[in-house]
Amino acid sequence: MSLLRSLPPTDTWTPISWDEFVQLIEQPDHQHHHKAYYHDGQMRLETMPTGSDHARDHAILMLLIGLFGMVTGLPLAPRDACSYRKPGSDEFQPDISYYVGDHATCIPKGTRIINLDEHPKPDLVIEISDTTLADDKGEKRLQYEALRISEYWIWDVKNAHLIAFAIAPDGSSRRIDTSKVLPDLSLPLLEAALQRSETSDQSAIGTWFMEQIRP
Repeated sequence: MSLLRSLPPTDTWTPISWDEFVQLIEQPDHQHHHKAYYHDGQMRLETMPTGSDHARDHAILMLLIGLFGMVTGLPLAPRDACSYRKPGSDEFQPDISYYVGDHATCIPKGTRIINLDEHPKPDLVIEISDTTLADDKGEKRLQYEALRISEYWIWDVKNAHLIAFAIAPDGSSRRIDTSKVLPDLSLPLLEAALQRSETSDQSAIGTWFMEQIRP
């Protein structure tokens, strides 16, 4: 039975043609309720995260990166759960993504889905992993490697741990402790700031982080 005629499975990769995938995610019943991914002839629909820990860490991570940009003067253009599409082959909706430096103003206002045949790829994508850690470390990492995203970070909510990869032009990736996309940002320092969310509020965390990164 066509997936367009049945309830599509969630949180698993399912074979489907590109055209069917696009028809499915553009149906009103599925918009705003799921994150959608497509790669290597398969789709993954994820229920939108609603957990308190996920939402808290998501907000704090965006704050910290924004503070880093302000202190260093680095132009940043964040996207929250934005849709990216490479027609015919890929779709992804990372929890957080950034255009950095010269790319910060590259997406025109009014753009709904960012077409990667017309616009640059984001420089950094981040997944906040509460219930999706295995997939974020597996199939999504393979997808971001294939797309040659410069850096890919995973925030492991349950273990309060940041996993970060630099992806080379040949698609290979390696673990990193210092960001190149956000030049010289210590990722263990960022992790330590996020870990403070267990005992501190956002304002206190931001103040502490600013003290660490000021010249």
